[in-house]
Parts: sequence; C-alpha cells; structure tokens
Amino acid sequence: MLVLDCFFGRCSKPSCDGCLLRPVRNIRLALKSRRMDRCDDSAVDTAGTWKKEAELTAPAGNAPVSNHASAKKRKRLLAPREQIAWFPTIEPGLCNGCGDCKILCKPGVFELGAPDPTGIHRPKLVVAHPYNCLVLCNRCVPICTSGAIKLPRKEDFEKFVEYVE
Repeated sequence: MLVLDCFFGRCSKPSCDGCLLRPVRNIRLALKSRRMDRCDDSAVDTAGTWKKEAELTAPAGNAPVSNHASAKKRKRLLAPREQIAWFPTIEPGLCNGCGDCKILCKPGVFELGAPDPTGIHRPKLVVAHPYNCLVLCNRCVPICTSGAIKLPRKEDFEKFVEYVE
C-alpha cells in the first residue's frame, strides 16, 4: 500500500528525504512531465508583443504544403496582465503538499506554505505569485493528484486574448 500511496501522491511522510520509495515518486513525476510536455504553453506572450515564428520551408517538388496541423497559434494579451484575474486557487483542505504543481509550473506561481506545527504533515502549497500565471493556461489542474487546484472559467477570459499566427 505504501508504494501506491507514494505513486499517487498520498504519502503521509513530511518529505522524501531518506525514503526508500523516492524512486517511485520520481517515476510519477517523470510520467506527469512527459504528459504535460504535450501541452506547450510557451506560445503565450505575456508582454504584449509577439515573436515571429520560424518560416517553414517548402519541401522539394510541386506538392503544396499544408501546415494547419503543425502551425501553432500564439496568444497576445489585449490588456495588461495585472488587470486580468486569471490565476489558480488552492483549497488547503484538499492539498496534500506533494509539490508536483510547484515542480511542473514553468512561471513559478506556487510556493510552499507555512510548515505544519506538529511536523507530521507536509507543508501545503500556496499561490505566491498569481500574476506569473499564463492566461488560459491550465497545466496545473491535471497535475494535482488531490484536486485542490481550481481555475476560473476559460470562457470569461477569452476576451483578454488575441490569437495571432
């Protein structure tokens, strides 16, 4: 049962230091990061200016190039980031302190909270830098094994984003 608890992030130990099951947690993190690599949010531009994509060269021959599937749409914010209230919230009662969201969040939105005064449980995570969160990014929600991370509805924030090629 300990192996499954460790794999699913329900381990009751305060940290993985010196734990024999640490490789099990590393496997879980590797599988999650591989799954999250499919969702690429590097196309989001938070500064309001966007970079040109590399030009695709046509292959030799007369065959037309269809790049609809390979072309990524970039997002450009239509308002300053500080005016857009898109950021996650963590329900402390559900957070198990596994830290997966902190490890896999590229902009660094999450930080460890206050340590448990009894020293039994891991510290809960908090949203320390909410405006570092990329608008319409939802990569942290499937990472959370306990379901503690909640995001606002995407439909309410589509008006702040413009898709450019």
